[in-house]
Amino acid sequence: MPLNERENWIYTQVLSGNVPDFLRNLVPVTVSANISGTNHMGTYYVTPDYVAIGTDADYFLEPMTPLLAQRICDAIGCTLPTRKMVNQVWTNTAVKMTPQTISPSAAMITVPVFADHNAMVRAQRNTFTNSFPLGSLVSGNKKDVIISTKIYTNFANAGITKPVVIYGWHYPTGSPIQPLYNGHEETYADYSHGVRLVQNSMTLDGNSVNITDILTNSFLAALLSDESVSEGTSAGVIKIPRYTTGPVSSMILIQPGSKRTFVGGTVSFQAKAGGDPAPGYRWLFNGGLIAGATSSTLIITNVQPSNAGTYSVQATNSAGSATSRTAWLRVTTNSQPVVFADDFDANTSSSWKLFWGADNGVLDHTADWAYDHRLDPFTFNSSSSLIPSSPNSLANTTRGVRFTVNNNDAAAATAGVNIYPKNQNFSGNYALKFDLWIQYPGGAGGINSTGSTEHAIFGLNHLGTQPNWGAPTAPSSDGLWFGVDGEGGTSRDYRAYLGNPAGTEFELIGLAASGLAESNNAAGVYPTLFPATRFETTGAPGKNWIEVELRQTNNFIYWILDGTIVAQRTNISGFTSGNIMLGFMDTFPSIANPAGDAFVIYDNVRVEELTNRVRFLSSSALSNQQLTLNWSAIPGRTHALEASTNLIDWQPLHTAVGSNAPLSFTDLEATNIERRFYRVRLGTP
Repeated sequence: MPLNERENWIYTQVLSGNVPDFLRNLVPVTVSANISGTNHMGTYYVTPDYVAIGTDADYFLEPMTPLLAQRICDAIGCTLPTRKMVNQVWTNTAVKMTPQTISPSAAMITVPVFADHNAMVRAQRNTFTNSFPLGSLVSGNKKDVIISTKIYTNFANAGITKPVVIYGWHYPTGSPIQPLYNGHEETYADYSHGVRLVQNSMTLDGNSVNITDILTNSFLAALLSDESVSEGTSAGVIKIPRYTTGPVSSMILIQPGSKRTFVGGTVSFQAKAGGDPAPGYRWLFNGGLIAGATSSTLIITNVQPSNAGTYSVQATNSAGSATSRTAWLRVTTNSQPVVFADDFDANTSSSWKLFWGADNGVLDHTADWAYDHRLDPFTFNSSSSLIPSSPNSLANTTRGVRFTVNNNDAAAATAGVNIYPKNQNFSGNYALKFDLWIQYPGGAGGINSTGSTEHAIFGLNHLGTQPNWGAPTAPSSDGLWFGVDGEGGTSRDYRAYLGNPAGTEFELIGLAASGLAESNNAAGVYPTLFPATRFETTGAPGKNWIEVELRQTNNFIYWILDGTIVAQRTNISGFTSGNIMLGFMDTFPSIANPAGDAFVIYDNVRVEELTNRVRFLSSSALSNQQLTLNWSAIPGRTHALEASTNLIDWQPLHTAVGSNAPLSFTDLEATNIERRFYRVRLGTP
């Protein structure tokens, strides 16, 4: 990320409480000095280690500029230490670590090097944990960003008059690597910089005082500061004991995600903004302000068709404002029974079959089940954000199944992966629906990257016994399937395929054969369907959640994206029933760069019957003769399960509102009943 954006993220995470618990318990440091014949004793309180993001089990010591350090101090009543205080902290330290350096380079100000050093420091810290658990006072792992007169005078470099001042990084012998130095800009932070927070309030001779007041007092400053004439002051006085900061304009950090719900449902849009001072929020519906909607979360209850439309949020502070990308709310008014569903909130890999292929025969894919994408940053038009929850995640969950291909090794070979649910067969009129996120490297059109074009693939009426992907080496194929890339990086961004049991699948090229409206992202309906207001590449569905549907109706196959038909053709293939398929493929022998930015996520997969008929899907008798029943459910409709022994008198057992999954109930009263009948009655929406 650009420095200012990265520091906005750090500020927001620290201020929202995403810091390890062990940093919350401050450690007292007691000091004394005889100043002009008077003995003084004071106690101040410091964080046991440098500022970190994360948890006790997984934390990251976070280098930052002094400007960000000062902003954090101002927000939570702290200051940075002086040189003398750094020495005092080292004297009181329980864990005296040995400094670990990394060879100087231009990369030492980058996050990958921060991460390398974080791992080195953590490994050494772990060797002390048994004797000194987390929360013990630590020194020797970083040099300190400090308060000093040299923030404003006696510059080491005449061209740098707004410096960061650093000092410390003591060896266990007490000798510091870093003397007092102010030769870097205030916008500089490398892997070795640490920020130790000191509570501004301390005790002095039994009274409560502020450290900043002591440092400006010529009779007391020497208790905490040893700076002298050579540093531009005397008696330890630091006239301005802080870095000068200015306001930071608002920035949208977490974009609101699109949502779908049924009539009467509840949805929430969530966003997060950074800035200093903290920005305020205003939500908009179809471009107009929503009265009273001034928090980071917008909750809409009892949703009606009139609530459908676009939502966005404005974040504003004294330095400026920012407006989020637009999100859609779609309202379902005519739901169909769900006969199969998986939201991937749990690891369901045992319920799916996985097949893969690669031209070189070397396994080159990953499949991450129940993958949590809530902390995955991505760049959109040069601004970074996090992947929001998907449209059909009613509880704003952030898990799905994630695939990569052709980026596990240095061999550039075409590759693909498919999954099929076990023991499933669908026929007649039905629809496969899911939420889809395609991530690609680079900017619009994959600019500033290589190997960015990879296709999400999905299909109907498969055998579920082999991989299906666009490979000339596949021995056979089956089913009807489609593919789309995220960034519009090829002439055939939208693709249609027909399986061939005797050999390689056929890519249906040409509008008549494929049924596609167009195959290129810049043509046809695509620019309107995926406009620049919501998508980085106009006409391509990458870097945003979209809703996908494949529908089979009376021998017609439809491919629908965000409610718009993009392909329609008559099914004369012989593949009229079978399993569903989800997958990912790379048909080009080039590895995406950065490889970590090329993946696909599927969420809220479901199959709906188009007959509007609720039916029992399965029943299973338990060992105690209790019975578990599963039946298809219509989202948003009330389902009343009833039981009878004579088909005349019916007993209510269970009532539930359908969601995006079949319903289930275990009848505890079925034990020792000779015969029992069940039925489900539909209530009103």
